[in-house]
Order: sequence, then structure tokens, then C-alpha cells
Amino acid sequence: MKKALKLLYGLLAFALGTFVSVTLIKAVVSHDSPLETEILSDSRFPDYVEQLNSHYDSYENRQSHFHQTTERYFLPMDQQENCLNCHSLWPHEKDLRTRAFNNQHSRYMSCMSCHIDDKPGRPVKFEWYNFGVDNSITRQGAYGLTRDADSKLSGADNFISKILPVIYDGNINTRLYTPYSSEQSVEYRNSVDAGEYVDEVKARKEAEALVSEKAPSCSSCHSESSTFPWEGLGFKGDRLNEMRYSAVVGMVEKYESFYFPPVFE
Repeated sequence: MKKALKLLYGLLAFALGTFVSVTLIKAVVSHDSPLETEILSDSRFPDYVEQLNSHYDSYENRQSHFHQTTERYFLPMDQQENCLNCHSLWPHEKDLRTRAFNNQHSRYMSCMSCHIDDKPGRPVKFEWYNFGVDNSITRQGAYGLTRDADSKLSGADNFISKILPVIYDGNINTRLYTPYSSEQSVEYRNSVDAGEYVDEVKARKEAEALVSEKAPSCSSCHSESSTFPWEGLGFKGDRLNEMRYSAVVGMVEKYESFYFPPVFE
């Protein structure tokens, strides 16, 4: 009888330990958030930034995260890119294998940085831009250019500055960035909200006039042979090597399937 009870208690302890372990693991690795469901509103043109700020301003939401969260500053909606007329702040959703990695890029670079067409002869360079915001966050410098002695990334709180493509012709530099508040964008949204007829095909064609039909592969930028100007953008030391020799690139481009332990099922 005692042996049976010991066995039973042992099994119960094992089951409880497994449940607690799995729960903690999921909490650590999961990026799920009530924000992701809140962001999907009935509005055709939701203010994603306002919803983000409301989420992070909520003490309850911050407490619900396993990791400690800090105050964050996002560009107002009118300074976001006009791509948000049709897409969300996390626009990549079709490819389940790569969408998380691709969506991470949208925090630190404009859409056109990746999606500009590669028309021959077009003189394009890239630069960091802080959208005229001058505060303690932008003065930290752009995100992740270097690592300090403790291996922490520089500019870790800077979600403002982004990499933008610039067409340069002599002394004339033109940033390829159309804000959400542009006259054409506002006119389009007002017409849609008013129920007026809008030629969606024409509107999209105009908005995507310089957009490439196919996005570049990861190794187009993250490889030794890439001509992407990492050093010109300020990346240095170990961080520069991380950008050029990212292990994620090999994982994404060499493997068709990813496998995780069945403990997550």
C-alpha cells in the first residue's frame, strides 16, 4: 500500500512539475499578447499607434508580461508610412516560416528599404532618419549599431529612428518615404470612409510605383558578399559581424521545416 501511495505521489509530483515547467516555458518564449487581438478592429483604417500606446500605458498589460517592459515611444500615426493605408504595423503574414523575422525589420527600417525596385542606374543610398524627433531616446543613437562591454545593444530604446532609402542626384537628395498624413493618403481614406467610389487598382498602382514585384532574400543583405552599407550606417565590431553572418539567414534559406520538442503541444 505504501509503495502504491509513493508511486501515486511521485506521478502527481511529476505531472505538476511538468505542467508548471511547460507553463513557464510558454510564458518565456511566447510573444502572444492581447494587443494582437485588440489591434484587429472593425475600422478600415485603425490607429495602430494609439492602440500600441494604450497597451503599453496600461499597468495591467505591463504586469501581464513575463519579461519586464519599459516605457516606449512610437511615431504618431500621421508620421508612419503610407503603406498603413492597406497594411498593418506587422504586414508580413503569408509565409508562416519567416513572417516573424520579416516583421521585426519594420521597427527599424522603412518598407521601401526592402521593397524598392532595383531599377538599373538609380542612385540609391541608405541613411538613418529620426523624423525630426530630438529627445533622450533618439540621442542614444540608432538601435543595435554596437554592443557594449556587457554585450548589450546600443540604442536599445530607440524605436523611432529608421533606415530609409534616399535617391541622390548631385546636391539633391530625395528620401523615399511617403507619410500616412500625405495629401494623397488622406484623400484616399476620406473617400473610402465616405463610401465614395475609389479605384483601388489605380490607387495601389500609384502608391507602389517604385515597389519591386519581389522582395529581396535575406542573404541579399545578410551575407559576406552583400553590398548593403552596414558600415556606412554605423554598424561596428561584433554587431557588424552579426548582421553579415546571421545564423537566422541560414536557418530560413536552407531548411524547409522547423521542429520543436513535443512538450509545446
